[in-house]
Parts: sequence; C-alpha cells; structure tokens
Amino acid sequence: MVALALASCGGGGGGGSPAPVAPTDSMLGEATIGPAGGALTIASGTHAGLSLTVPAGAVAVATNFRVQLDTDNSDLPSQFPVYRFEPSSIDLSATPVTVTVPAGDTLFVTGTPGLSLFARADDMTAWSAMSNSTVDGPMRTVTARVSRLGEFVASSGVLHRLFTQELRIYDPAVPVTTEFLFGLEVAIDNGTVMRTVGAGSLASFWNSSANDNVLILHGVIGSPLDFLGTEDIVANVALSKSNVVLLSFPSARGIAYVANELYDLIAQNQRPGFGCSIVGHSIGGVIGRYLIEKSHTDPARPGFRTGDPSFESIVDQLVMLGPPNAGAQNSTLPLAAFEAALPESERDLLRVAIDLGEQPGSLPLVMNANYVDNATRYHVVYGDLGTGSDGVIAVSSALAVPLVGAETATLFLAPHDDLHQRATSLGIAVWIGTLMQTQ
Repeated sequence: MVALALASCGGGGGGGSPAPVAPTDSMLGEATIGPAGGALTIASGTHAGLSLTVPAGAVAVATNFRVQLDTDNSDLPSQFPVYRFEPSSIDLSATPVTVTVPAGDTLFVTGTPGLSLFARADDMTAWSAMSNSTVDGPMRTVTARVSRLGEFVASSGVLHRLFTQELRIYDPAVPVTTEFLFGLEVAIDNGTVMRTVGAGSLASFWNSSANDNVLILHGVIGSPLDFLGTEDIVANVALSKSNVVLLSFPSARGIAYVANELYDLIAQNQRPGFGCSIVGHSIGGVIGRYLIEKSHTDPARPGFRTGDPSFESIVDQLVMLGPPNAGAQNSTLPLAAFEAALPESERDLLRVAIDLGEQPGSLPLVMNANYVDNATRYHVVYGDLGTGSDGVIAVSSALAVPLVGAETATLFLAPHDDLHQRATSLGIAVWIGTLMQTQ
C-alpha cells in the first residue's frame, strides 16, 4: 500500500552474478580485487543481488573490498536497507565502479517503481542521487556507476523527502542544489539545478526581529522547493518582510521531533532581539504550535534543560494554512498501513502516521485538550471545496485549535496546496500580509 505514496513508475536493466561470498557477522562479504578487475556479489539470501563490480584499471594494486549492512542507520526503516561499501577513501572517478543494491520489497507492490541509487560518504554527510541509476524489476535492485564508495540505498524522491532530507533552514543567500527524480524535485548534494529559496539571508534572519522575519514550514512529503512559484506565499511575503526563510525536515518523523529540533536550532543561533512570525502549511502549522506550546518543556528534546523558555515571546504570529489540528486520518492511510507493519523499535521513524491518525491520545487531540492560551497570535487559513474539506484536511480538523481574542479563522474556496501555491490570485497573500502588519 505504501508504494502508492512512495514511488512512481519507471524501470531499467540489470547485471550479472559472479560467485557468492559468504557473509560473516555484520560483514556481508569481502573480496580482494586487483588491477585486472573483479566483482564482489551476494547471490542468495536476504541481500541477494547486492554487488560491486570493479573494472580493469580501477585500482593499481590488490585491494580488499568489503560490504556490510548499516545496522546503525537511524534515518530509514529496515525495509529500505543501507549498505556500506569500503574502502571509501579511493578516488574512482577515472574508472568508476558499479554498485547494485537490493530495494525494499514494499516499493514493488504496484509494479516497478522509479528509484535511484542514493549515496553519501558517511552518516555525517548529505545524500546524493545517481542520475545514471537503473532499476531491475525482477531482481528488485537498483544499479549505478559511482566514483567513490561509501553508504548506498535504493530510494526515491518521496522517500528522501519523508526520511532523509536534511533538517535545516535554507539560507536564501546560498543557492540550493536540486534534481528532478521522476518528476519530483529534491534537494541533494550533487544536484545540477541551482535554486534560490526564500528571501534575504539567514545571517540577517538570526539578527532581526519579528518585524522583518518570517519562517515557513512545509507539510508531509513536502519541501521548501514546493514554495517557488510566483503566486506562492514566499514571493508575496517577501514584499513586506526582509527575511523569508524555509525549514527543510524529514516529515515522516512527526510533529514533536521536528518542533523540538527547530527549538534547539533557534536557541543555538538566535541573537539579541531575534523574533519571527511562522507560516505553516498543513502539518507545518501543527509543528509551529508544538514549538510554541510544548517544546520548551519536552524532556525528549535533545537540548532540553529545566527552565527553558517558551517561544511565545519570540514567535509573534503563527499562520496555519490548512492545518490538521485534529489529525488527517484519510489522507495518511498508506503511511499508516506501512507504519503498522514496522517493528516496534522503528515506529518513531514514521511517527507522522500516528500523529495524524485521529485516534484517542493522538498528539493533535492531546494538544487541543490541554491548550492554554499564549502570547503568540494564531490565525487559521482553511479551504473548503464545498464538501467540508480542502481535499486533504477536513474543515473541522483545521478549526479544532482553540482561538481567542484577536486570533482569526478565514475560509477560502481552495484546495489544500493552493492555499500557498495560488496565494496571489485567491487573495490569501493579501490577507496574510494584513495579518503580518498587525503587531
């Protein structure tokens, strides 16, 4: 079921199968390969199809090549295994080697998906995607030629957005490198497209007040790259605010995880007088709420210390565009089905499915039940297509947050994504601009 949400159709060719190497402990296999070339292949078992092909001339001396399963990987569920090939110190750009890794069976439920081989040097570096990847449907593997070894996983643009895109605030002064993978744009380390995301600069953001600063948070399977259109909210807010910056985060991890990481990020970088308003689309609005209402007292936050201050004095206004303030069960059913199949130890990797499940005790419902008004002014902008929903979020869910005093809820006849992507023509930009001028 999750394949409906995680992959699009595509395909490619496969490779050969040299003699198998027996795995030992965490090591899946190793082979000594010299100047004549050779291969390291796992031909049977759970990791069948895993291989490294070294062409003649790639190495000048006999070299011990190894591959192991990255059991310490904390980003992806085990259904999407990460493999580490070594040695990673050799520059193979003159004669690239070929890496083939098995892909998660879940991705092939509806056919052969559009996948790429993602690579990184280690778990401290960002992911790249190999544009020359091919998918072997019958073998359920992904293959690409690479110029350096390291960690590899068969993934997609959607999986990357859900699990492995970096949690960071994009600096509008530094272009972001991106690539289109089967029609979906993702930020990756080796992207060939350069994007300016936001307005102003991150340095100015940390040194400015709420009069000049807006922080924008995306939704599930979202990215700051979704906010680039001329009608989008970013282009419009930038007309009146000096610094408009966007947070990138792995949305699968859920509301509290992202809000807590954002709290620590702000706490570490803010300068005297710092402040901002937040615009959150979809789950981004609820993340903004948690940041203000809960993060300062959440002991699960990595930087938690008793007495940490609430950010209600920092965040002047929170504008929520189509927020699932009481969950969004129907829109997350594929993710919920996948989450239910995960081992208990991995379910936090897809916490968003639990958060939005509308079950008693789910996080948005708990937040509503325990809500205490704070100094940040909340504004809900919601859509209704005449069905009591914007096509993703029910009107009743968007309006579930308690509003008091000068806080507002405003209806627009618009589908979910248009609440930010068509902000100009729908009049949403003018309305948000009005709210932002109200100090």
